[in-house]
Amino acid sequence: MPLNLGLLVASLTVLMVGVAAAVVAWSGRPPGRGGPPRSGDALVEAMAPAVVVFDVEGRVVRANPRWYELVGLPTTEALGAVPPYPWDGAEDHLRRPDGSLVPVLSTTAPVTATGDTVAVYLDITDRRKVEDALVEQNATLERDNEQLRATAQRLERAAAFKNDLMALVSHEMSQPLSSSASLAELLADSWDHIPEDTRLDLTIKIHRNTRRLVGMVNDMLLLFHLDSGTVTARRTPVPVGEAVDVAATALPTGAQLDRRLDPAVDALVDRNHLEQILTNLLCNAVAYGEPPIEVTSERDGSGARITVTDHGPGIPDEIRQQLFERPVRPKATGTGSGKGRGLGLFIARHLAEVNGGRIWYERAEPHGGARLIVWLEST
Repeated sequence: MPLNLGLLVASLTVLMVGVAAAVVAWSGRPPGRGGPPRSGDALVEAMAPAVVVFDVEGRVVRANPRWYELVGLPTTEALGAVPPYPWDGAEDHLRRPDGSLVPVLSTTAPVTATGDTVAVYLDITDRRKVEDALVEQNATLERDNEQLRATAQRLERAAAFKNDLMALVSHEMSQPLSSSASLAELLADSWDHIPEDTRLDLTIKIHRNTRRLVGMVNDMLLLFHLDSGTVTARRTPVPVGEAVDVAATALPTGAQLDRRLDPAVDALVDRNHLEQILTNLLCNAVAYGEPPIEVTSERDGSGARITVTDHGPGIPDEIRQQLFERPVRPKATGTGSGKGRGLGLFIARHLAEVNGGRIWYERAEPHGGARLIVWLEST
């Protein structure tokens, strides 16, 4: 503990008292039994610090009341005591016979004329309590500051995520909204003049745009729930093959899916969450990779390992580190080009973590495509 100004002053005071006590002890040597007290006795007993005088053999020959109080012994037990003493003294504390410690500042001074030694102890219990309280207060302030720094960092990340998300959503929503509005206006204004097959085609396009917008809104709502920590998982054993079958229905027509699934593998997971994770991974592979898309499952230690691999160019180096950290939308080149919303992998990662799992990327060898792997606990 660093020595502050108050402690330094106290140390100097103890030293001065020690020197004065040495003089007093010399001038006030105890008289013969029954003799009158010397003038130094009254001064020693009146001192606020604890003062004790040892003779050349280390025997306690005089002490003031404060010293008896400090060591926790009556006069009859302390006076005349020789080493080893019932108490244990050190530079920064006294250990009483009952084992309790008293923090002290101490100094000793020899009395040259007599060979005696004067020891002076200043009880700093209250000072130490104040210092300990200050240390604890500083530690508490540092913890609070650390929490504030962590909160500020989270807010900065949240603000960055919000900006990225708003930019992505505003861009992605504008196209289907404007397209649907234009197509609906065309149908309303020219219904009687448009051939029936054309009306059907325009209606289907409006329907597709609407589904895309609904999907984006659902993704955003899920993201908000994930960010607030309100998403919970009802984990049950789910056959991976069944979840893959459900996810495959979301793929565009013509997508090639090569299943290599172990029928005995299941995952301890929320069924809806697993289906959405696999849907996002498969749709991502179709949008940004090249066929065929391979999905495999196998036992891996105490869990299930599910791998989705495509034969495209892989994930660009410049976005690989942020792949699961924020909405990312690389240039779409695959079968479903232009269909991705940039939120799928971000959502998949959070859903995997909610279910006690993890997700990561590996470069597929030897063809160099993207390989996304999910690990979840298994029964």
